[in-house]
Amino acid sequence: MMKVLAIVGSPRKNGNTDVVVQKVLEGAAEAGAETETIYINDLDFKACQGCGLCNVMADCKLKDDMTDVYKKLEEADAFVFGSPIYFDQFTGQMRSFLDRCYALVDAELKPRLPVGKNAVLVRAQGDPNGSMYENVFDEFGNILKLFFGMTVTDRLVAAGYDLPGSARKDAELMEQAKQAGLHLLD
Repeated sequence: MMKVLAIVGSPRKNGNTDVVVQKVLEGAAEAGAETETIYINDLDFKACQGCGLCNVMADCKLKDDMTDVYKKLEEADAFVFGSPIYFDQFTGQMRSFLDRCYALVDAELKPRLPVGKNAVLVRAQGDPNGSMYENVFDEFGNILKLFFGMTVTDRLVAAGYDLPGSARKDAELMEQAKQAGLHLLD
């Protein structure tokens, strides 16, 4: 069975980011995938220490919750990455998570994970201008492509929603999210 792993960088479960991510996973499950969600805020891990051990060994010297996450990242067939926008960028939680994924590239910055996997990107923002933070998606998507050989298949934006979970009232967005999940493993 194919596995889809969601990584949620929001500190709010059931917030707008999570609502959209879960709808993507609903579509993936309907397409026959096994799904799992990792809430970064629930993990206990240190930030990358820049020690360079992972440049010479396929391992991170820090033994914390990320150790199990690395295995899940390797086993997953596709991904959903979601984060709200805080101060014009994805959350610090998502940034720290991504920094720790440095252990998943070799000294030549080539991916240690199997390449060719698909990913959906989700962001939530208070600003109603849905194109306001496209640069965040561009940057994150480029990192996924360059360092992990992933292809971003969809970008979903919950724009203009301030109250947690209010994005679920957007029927068009919810349908887009479900369709993104249905086609994530194509």
